[in-house]
Amino acid sequence: MRTAAAGLLSLFLAHASYALPATHPVKVTGGAIVGSQDSGLNEYFGIPFAAPPLGDLRWRAPQPVVAWEGQRTTREFSPACAQTATWISNPKSEDCLYLNLWAPAKAEKLPVVVWIHGGAMDSGAAAVPVQNGANLARRGAIVVTLSYRLGIFGFYASPELSAESPDHVSGNQGILDQIAALHWVKTNIAAFGGDPDRVTIMGNSSGGESVALLVASPLAKGLFQRAIAESGNDAMPINPEDDHRFDQKSVAEAKGLAFAKAVGAERLADLRKLSVEDLQKQAWLPRVYVDGRLLRSDLTTTYRDRGQNDVPLLVGWTAEEGKDLIEFYLDPRASTSAGRRDQMTKLLGYPPSDRVLAAYPGATDSEAAASINQLTNDWWGWRMEHWAALQAKYGRSKSYVYYFAHRPAEPPTPCSWGCGAGHGVDVQYMFDNLAVDPRSWTAEDRRLADRLADTVVQFARTGSPTGGGLPAWPAFDGSRASILPIGNDAELQAHPLPDFSVFSQRAETTPPTRSTPAAARK
Repeated sequence: MRTAAAGLLSLFLAHASYALPATHPVKVTGGAIVGSQDSGLNEYFGIPFAAPPLGDLRWRAPQPVVAWEGQRTTREFSPACAQTATWISNPKSEDCLYLNLWAPAKAEKLPVVVWIHGGAMDSGAAAVPVQNGANLARRGAIVVTLSYRLGIFGFYASPELSAESPDHVSGNQGILDQIAALHWVKTNIAAFGGDPDRVTIMGNSSGGESVALLVASPLAKGLFQRAIAESGNDAMPINPEDDHRFDQKSVAEAKGLAFAKAVGAERLADLRKLSVEDLQKQAWLPRVYVDGRLLRSDLTTTYRDRGQNDVPLLVGWTAEEGKDLIEFYLDPRASTSAGRRDQMTKLLGYPPSDRVLAAYPGATDSEAAASINQLTNDWWGWRMEHWAALQAKYGRSKSYVYYFAHRPAEPPTPCSWGCGAGHGVDVQYMFDNLAVDPRSWTAEDRRLADRLADTVVQFARTGSPTGGGLPAWPAFDGSRASILPIGNDAELQAHPLPDFSVFSQRAETTPPTRSTPAAARK
């Protein structure tokens, strides 16, 4: 997926052309904007939803949009947020708090889909070919894709930053950016023919994790009415026993102080004077933490306390993403017969039970490596299923779960990421954007993309993924039978649904390990 995206970005960026007719001006927060008319759609690229986070605004919570005079042209994508990722070939900048919008030309009270990109919270962009919103918009929705601060710029805490904040916390800036974009949508989307009371947030990987954070956050209350998360729910503790894998405020601030010392700028004022390039020379792992403001507790406690944003929820995962995700958690070279138990302990955060050991055998090194890959995949899926189960148990709104086992047509060049039914493979189906990927797509692929894109818009419209001629999709009730499998018989036989009950079988006599590495950043 990453290689394909990098190769197609230039095509996507070139699409924003002044050769297209201009739209009529639209009044939004800050002033009037003009976009492009393209094949029955009005498109607006690079709309500011917050002030540029530069100078003294670096690391502050997002600030209000700076107003402009006259009409602002929004016909070209803004730079991606500052990052070091080479798979994103867009221009990059710290000035990046912009969003893109696709709307049918005669839209009126249409549902809204807000896409949050993935990329480990240290990479990615709102302008990526497989995430182009045009094909969803043509189905009768307004589609928004947003940027948010990444890496050191979006997830940095320090005592000085917390002291200057009226809430006395810092960090989590990237998620606050997402909330600022949702406020912009609520205020402005009606001007484009959208319904501010039918907003769906949707994301994949760390974008899916962002969806989970927003569902759990009191700061996002009332800003969306449905949520779709694809393969992502490991940016916050899933239950109290998971807390030790994540930072507390004191640890987050201590890491910030260590970073400042490493770059030779221990005062916040000096840090703000450093260039983007100087800050990026020092390695940084972006982490979300429970700060008492954005997040008040782990996911399970949030639901038990009925503190979640109670909206219809659609979540899922893919059948072969363990091989893509394992390196975020473990050294694959240690996945040997002798190292199997230690690998499992590092991944799970506690020693594996006898049931886990039996379900993921490792008599030989090759068997152990395959089992650790599969365990990673199934543990990742369990985090999605467990989230849906919390909503089914404690929420009023329904939840829906899918398992994507379909293997798409092979790419023309060797695949290195998301291969087969790998991580993120479902995204281009959800957007009906197979055409941007030069594969020999089959009729089955095209039918599936058509159906899943229709499903996204139907869910955004009604809060249910069925109806309007779509196949039945049962609400999730905790049973395997209520998970919707996506794939043909051969694909589902090759990758059957896992038995998630093994993940509730903690070793009762051994407390959780305290040496587990950082949670994955997808």
